[in-house]
Amino acid sequence: MMEVTARTPGKLVLLGDYAVLEGAPALAMAVNRHAKVRIAARPGGVAAVSAPDMQVSGVPLKIDEQGAPQWLGTAEQAQALRLVDETLRGLQHEGLAPAPGRGFDLHLDTSGYFDQGAQGRAKLGLGSSAALTVALASAMTVFVGRGPAIANRRVWLEHLLALHRQFQGGHGSGVDVATSLIGGVISYRLLEGGTQPRAEPVGWPKGVHLRFVWSGRSASTSDFLGRLAQWRQGHGADYASHMGGLTAIAQAATDAVTQGRDAAFVDAASAYAGALSAFGTACGLDIFSAEHQALVRMAAESGVGYKPCGAGGGDFGVAFSLEPERLDRVERRIAEEGFRCVPLAVDEQGLHLEYTGY
Repeated sequence: MMEVTARTPGKLVLLGDYAVLEGAPALAMAVNRHAKVRIAARPGGVAAVSAPDMQVSGVPLKIDEQGAPQWLGTAEQAQALRLVDETLRGLQHEGLAPAPGRGFDLHLDTSGYFDQGAQGRAKLGLGSSAALTVALASAMTVFVGRGPAIANRRVWLEHLLALHRQFQGGHGSGVDVATSLIGGVISYRLLEGGTQPRAEPVGWPKGVHLRFVWSGRSASTSDFLGRLAQWRQGHGADYASHMGGLTAIAQAATDAVTQGRDAAFVDAASAYAGALSAFGTACGLDIFSAEHQALVRMAAESGVGYKPCGAGGGDFGVAFSLEPERLDRVERRIAEEGFRCVPLAVDEQGLHLEYTGY
């Protein structure tokens, strides 16, 4: 039986948050929490879509004569599977969608992006929609016999960014998509006015040690980006000033990583955290939420740097130091205050595909 499976890692933005939208380099790490997609051929002309983490199972789907998805279940089921719908429509536009009337089983698994803590099940801010877009689009492209289309990952990244931006309403830099596709630690930036993504693997400095801290609550990146766009309309000069400062620090940090200057990176990361906090205050975004502010104080007491990852407001933060014993101390300290470090490791592989029956 023809079957394709795809697995993609989540991501954490270590540095370059927000400034990456204006062409600054961002440093992001692929982490070992995965989105998984399985597509298997089935007889008949109706597909069935299951996504337990979206509370849907066996939702019937038909590919119409134009190659577009037609949902045969309820409106609520179709809304829950909007990412699938948007991805299939995007693939249709590129000539990569299933043929009309083709039947298949599609199973989506994002359980790795949730965590069971003391307060119950929480969604971790690790870029699940981006990872799922990469896995689904790549698996479906192979399933329909167009595997060579994804061979050039630089070109494929541009297609994936277009798909995910459509789902996000045009927001986002695409750093999460690139990290899930490529894996490891990457330097990512947008060139030519934000139209051309450039992603390059970088070697993480062995002397810089990290701990990833769960803030205790989820945050909405799309909400923050929407509010930022509104603020920017009336504060263009302030926005440009803050972005200029953040960009300069992000470039210095990226240079330090690529040149193996560990102490210089830690200094730059601390400077970026301060500039990011000032930016959040200026634009009214709660980037350094009460939880993150408490973690900043606890990290400082142990001589450790700390900043939110990505948009902030909640989700993860990262503590960084040249001295791992300091990080051990801050981990114990934050545990006393009800926070916790989540053991995340680098996923070096990025997109992983397997297929049978060809």
